[in-house]
Amino acid sequence: MKSSARTAALVAGAVVVLVAPVAALKAWSEPADPRISVGAAAPATLLPGDVRDASGRMIANAVWTGLVSYDPKTGAPANAAAASVTSPDRRVWTVRLRPGATFQDGSPVTSRSFTGAWTAVLRERWAGSRLFTEVARVKGARAGEDGVPGLKVKDDRTFEVTLDRPLNGFPALLGDPAFFPMPESVLASRDWASYGRAPVGNGLFQVRSRSAREIVLRRRSGEGRSVVVRAMPDAKRQYAAAGAGELDVATLVPPDRHESMEADFGDRHLAVPGRDVTYLAFPARVERLSSPTVRTALSMAIDRSAVTEGPLGHQYSPADSLVAPGIRPGHRDGQCRLCVHDSKAAVAALADAGGLEGPLNLWYEAGRGDDAWVKAVAHGLGEELKLDARPHPVAGLRAAVDSHEVDGPFVVHTTAAYPAPAAALAPLLDAGTGFDDEYASGLLTEAERAATPEEGVIPARLAESALLRDMPAMPLWSRHDHLVWSERARGVTADAFTGLRLDRLTARD
Repeated sequence: MKSSARTAALVAGAVVVLVAPVAALKAWSEPADPRISVGAAAPATLLPGDVRDASGRMIANAVWTGLVSYDPKTGAPANAAAASVTSPDRRVWTVRLRPGATFQDGSPVTSRSFTGAWTAVLRERWAGSRLFTEVARVKGARAGEDGVPGLKVKDDRTFEVTLDRPLNGFPALLGDPAFFPMPESVLASRDWASYGRAPVGNGLFQVRSRSAREIVLRRRSGEGRSVVVRAMPDAKRQYAAAGAGELDVATLVPPDRHESMEADFGDRHLAVPGRDVTYLAFPARVERLSSPTVRTALSMAIDRSAVTEGPLGHQYSPADSLVAPGIRPGHRDGQCRLCVHDSKAAVAALADAGGLEGPLNLWYEAGRGDDAWVKAVAHGLGEELKLDARPHPVAGLRAAVDSHEVDGPFVVHTTAAYPAPAAALAPLLDAGTGFDDEYASGLLTEAERAATPEEGVIPARLAESALLRDMPAMPLWSRHDHLVWSERARGVTADAFTGLRLDRLTARD
């Protein structure tokens, strides 16, 4: 080798030797990402009044502070942005705001921040509008209209809400993102697209940046760790990343890892009971399905555990009540004894009822994702009761129900709007079954109009017992969420109405 070439080679080697230790030293000295990372599907929107998925709900509850918040252990509402929410008759409510509250842009949180935001939800027909028109039933609330007679601003910190009828659960409803405030700047401009990209809330976190890959939330106080919500819709990817310590919290668990969560994560996993229930409802006008004994037979013939562990991939819990388990105030386990799978009892009950001849169509909404479990239920009814049960998907199920086209059991999905048993039971009376029982409906009205939510629990429980006796709708299962987290994560807390509590997350250094 020539001298010049040999010298160049030696110099190059020296550079390699020098660079490698420098790179290693740099990698060793650089701190790990201090942010807390959460995996979740990308939210459809960050407009609070239009939130329609779990990711949006989780983020909204970090960026905004509602009038009330929910205790994750008891589910009970507690005043947050509100100093008080009071009413002499449960129909006309006076909301008094805490003094000194501001949005993240420094503008004040006033009565109009709430009433203006609520009016926008209705005028723009956002997802939350039904909570005003169908659940709270605010006086004069109409989707698509600009103006709500039932909302009156008294002063900067006080406003009045008038409902069409008494509802003691109204304060509990106010923790939903649909009732969150918005600053005057966006209420005046109505530039919802820009606001949705970079929302300004009144909560503990503010949106620092947003991209298709992640949303970074920084604590408003400047103290504590930021949270980065990574767009990871794939459950397997989330689960693996959390196990490897590359993700602090996974909000999805793949079905094939459900049984191994404890082995994989020890005590670092959590099942969060949900607030929705799936039912099979019966049209009252169909004579051959009108007998409670027939309905009893069908209910006991369904192996709920087999379906939730099979087609539903461990993402649902078998129902043992009409009320979802995530509704902690007033919920009772084990109320539906006829929801227990019992083949012999089911066969005997159907025989006592005189049998069930001819095809049994199971009606459900096409394209909603119910195909697999409906087929499993139909197959099970055929095996257990020798019925000709047939899945019957249809576009526009509710229209088919209302037009009396439906001739068999039909699928009903409900979600409780606030944590109270009456909130879970009331939708069943509006499911289109034609069920008309003054005793049950009267008890639900009594539950909603009771002096306090606590006093409404007993009539709601009596109404549940009456509905289970006649069974206009049999409960099948309720969705639950799963969380697993890395050894670094701390403070993982969640509930059915808020989701993962980002404000309570911490991380070990």
